[in-house]
Amino acid sequence: MKRLPPLDALHVFSVVARTRNMSRAAETLFVTQSAVSRQVRQLEEHLGTALFVRQARGIELTVAGQRLLPAVEQAFDGIRRAVDALAERPTDLKFKLPPTLALRWFLPRLPDFQARHPEIEVRMSTASFSQIHFEREDFDAAIVAGTQEPADCHTELLFNEELTPACAPALAARLRTPADLAGEALIHLSPDHADWRAWLALAGVSHPALASGPSFELSDMAANVAGQGLGVAIADPLLIADDLRHGRLVTPFPDLLIKTDYRYWFACPRARRHEPAIEALRGWLRAEIEASLAECLGKS
Repeated sequence: MKRLPPLDALHVFSVVARTRNMSRAAETLFVTQSAVSRQVRQLEEHLGTALFVRQARGIELTVAGQRLLPAVEQAFDGIRRAVDALAERPTDLKFKLPPTLALRWFLPRLPDFQARHPEIEVRMSTASFSQIHFEREDFDAAIVAGTQEPADCHTELLFNEELTPACAPALAARLRTPADLAGEALIHLSPDHADWRAWLALAGVSHPALASGPSFELSDMAANVAGQGLGVAIADPLLIADDLRHGRLVTPFPDLLIKTDYRYWFACPRARRHEPAIEALRGWLRAEIEASLAECLGKS
């Protein structure tokens, strides 16, 4: 195999080929014209063929020079791009997700993702979390929650919502059976109290004050109030997984869960679903959610 010519000589060749003039090539390279001529001559001797021919209107490439030039330019362009990539700052990944999921589940785990992927910097937002329009919004990926799968993008189902009562440990000590809830205030996630109605029906009990009790738009707020011992919230165990692990909240009836039609999807633009940063986030999310579900619900 013939030894490769020196990179300096190939670089000089590409500049001369681009300028078609030894003097201009020397100015571009900040060397003398004789140095340029010497590099070209040495390259031609190494290859055993002429690369340029002098004509009245300047220097032109020979057939051999025309064959060599695209490969040289492609090689130097590849080196240039590789060097630029090494000098780039970490990839910014703009990520949108629901507030409760962000505050109670994602943020506590984000340091783990950053440690595994220091080249990716996640920039998080919880604005208008119930929908995503990648063509109008400046986001790279999202977790979208709702009853309808997001349209016009690539989606993957992450998990289905399941609800069960959750409360402070001291209050949970008074709850031996679902019927004991009749003496406690219920904290609601919807004005129509549909979630509690469905769970009480599953448990086969009633509550004398179902129509009363505070209602909150966010599960995070309901969980905070429940953690203060002010009532029993109904919550998705995954969203309060850290509260359960640290004993801030307890699920007194963990085997009684209602499945709702509310779901959480990972979403990203279809054309970008195979980008390394998006694939890294998606894979990490799926693994972490699976681990959380296994821990708080005993699922495998």
